[in-house]
Amino acid sequence: MQNSVFFKSVINSDSILDSIGLLGQYLETLIGCQHICLLLPHDNGRNKLIPYSFKINQTDLKLLQQMAIDTDLFSDMSSGMHLCITMSSAKPAIKLLSMTTFQSLYTFHLNRSVYGAILLCFRSPVQLTDEQLHICQMVTMQMEQLIEKIYFRKQVLKQQSYENLVNTLRMKDGFTLNHCYNVAFYASLLGAKVGVDAEQLEQLKISALLHDIGKIAIPDSILLKPDRLTDEEFSVIKQHPAIGYELLKDLPDVQKILPVVRWHHERIDGSGYPDGLSGDDIPLLVRIVSLADAFDAMTSTRVYRHSLPVFEVRRQLEINVGKQFDGLLVQAFLQMLDDHMIMDRLVWDE
Repeated sequence: MQNSVFFKSVINSDSILDSIGLLGQYLETLIGCQHICLLLPHDNGRNKLIPYSFKINQTDLKLLQQMAIDTDLFSDMSSGMHLCITMSSAKPAIKLLSMTTFQSLYTFHLNRSVYGAILLCFRSPVQLTDEQLHICQMVTMQMEQLIEKIYFRKQVLKQQSYENLVNTLRMKDGFTLNHCYNVAFYASLLGAKVGVDAEQLEQLKISALLHDIGKIAIPDSILLKPDRLTDEEFSVIKQHPAIGYELLKDLPDVQKILPVVRWHHERIDGSGYPDGLSGDDIPLLVRIVSLADAFDAMTSTRVYRHSLPVFEVRRQLEINVGKQFDGLLVQAFLQMLDDHMIMDRLVWDE
């Protein structure tokens, strides 16, 4: 199993606690770490921490929280720092560690829009190799992405204008809604990568989330069909961008997101739908969402087909440059995947 499978499992999760379980299984296999603690600051400040853990008892969990608060873990300890009770040090962190059932600990910071730390705990003295530290840094970034996505969902649902539409889509087809959240997340990563400013980035997230909203008007017999669509059925599905545009166009403050909703299936070569736009006539944010949409579709499993292997997804993006996708965006997207080590070669025994 490639680490991209772990990444996809994390991104598809709706729960930090569930993802800590996935993380624990992953790291237990790869580096022998059986005990994990994620600490996130409470809304009221860093002196109160919200803990999530994997195979850690309550006594140890409270001591780890206390260690983080007393030693100001988030600023005094560098990411990847190693603590071990065999170290000759009077540091408060070493003393607190010695009170737990653990003998060795590594800390990894969450440094993006979320703040917090992952603590990897061992019952015996451990010295991780460079390759193992690399794995830890990778999964730390992927946990950051999960937490960002969950925070993003909460933020969107506070916006009353869209809440009813999102809830309607949730009731009709949970798979499509989760796909929309994933597309919004991938699009925001790509938008940031290519320099989209903060205001447009928020616009990008919302428009990507609502890009498939027109599917709420597609008959269930087609939308939820557990098999490949016929040509006639696909022609019905192809109406969803125009339907979504009609659903949203009269709502307040939606003018800037309508292009994504209507045009996310347009193609660079002009063969897309519904309006046959091509090249630079397709706005940048639309091109970003189109790429994120295709990536999530290719890496998702449906009843009638498996997800594509990572190397094939990459190949499909590359061969469709100038046809379906903007070449500069594909280049940036693939670099972004490499930056986040989604496609790095870490293979488990199958």
